[in-house]
Amino acid sequence: MDDFRIDPPLVVKDSPKPRRLASLAQARAFIDDEMRLGRPPPWREMYHRLTAVRTEDEATEAIGALRELLELEELLVPPNLPLNTHHNS
Repeated sequence: MDDFRIDPPLVVKDSPKPRRLASLAQARAFIDDEMRLGRPPPWREMYHRLTAVRTEDEATEAIGALRELLELEELLVPPNLPLNTHHNS
């Protein structure tokens, strides 16, 4: 399942530049790197969830949960919207 594609890819705040997560393997590597920083329990849970994926449904659910965690932690870089779809109302 390592080659399971994340579509659209997740772009996360990272140093020295944003990091693009386009596959399950890249998401696992990112979480592994973050765990070395001493992240709190939700990150450990996410790590175990991503490493336990065995089916496409599990991968889809785990990626959705990762997206939610990144949004909560304000680590998700918002996608660039085309100018014609951006409204100021």
